[in-house]
Amino acid sequence: MTRPPDPSSASRRTRVFFALWPAPAIARRLHREGERAHATTGGRRMRRDTLHLTLAFIGDMPRERLEDLLACADKVDFAPFALVVDRIAAWRHNHIVWAGASVQPPELESLVSQLNAALADAGFPVERRKFSAHVTLLRNARGELPASDIDPPIEWSVRTFALIESDLAQDGAHYTVLKFWPAAGTTGH
Repeated sequence: MTRPPDPSSASRRTRVFFALWPAPAIARRLHREGERAHATTGGRRMRRDTLHLTLAFIGDMPRERLEDLLACADKVDFAPFALVVDRIAAWRHNHIVWAGASVQPPELESLVSQLNAALADAGFPVERRKFSAHVTLLRNARGELPASDIDPPIEWSVRTFALIESDLAQDGAHYTVLKFWPAAGTTGH
């Protein structure tokens, strides 16, 4: 599923973002949480193969800038960490049901901070709002969903982050991992 950027496509545009990409077992657990929430709220469930935690959304950009993005990510030095996904809730303003961590590990905050600094230095847009680690499970949710615990919590061992390309289609977005970056002292995904 990982593929290198295509240098012959320099004149085209691409839509990309950096993310934590879950291992299959974690994606299955997140998908089951979305299924449970869907019974209460309705909406459109995210496909299991698209579940992720966005670190930095770049959006639409010229494909020839992919090398610049790769260079930004190469500057990030992060330690592996455990992310405990233990909460499920909804944002009413945008009808999103999400799963997240009640405590964000300092390693995650450092990863996001380093990535945003490198992106800003290279002239890429950077989110100014406080980072809120979450995985979108449902879109267009209609019912109420009070915040609750995920029991047992999902223990996500984070050892990589990735650059993802997003292709929008009628049935939703389709993602391709362009590259993984391993945490310090690890061998990767």
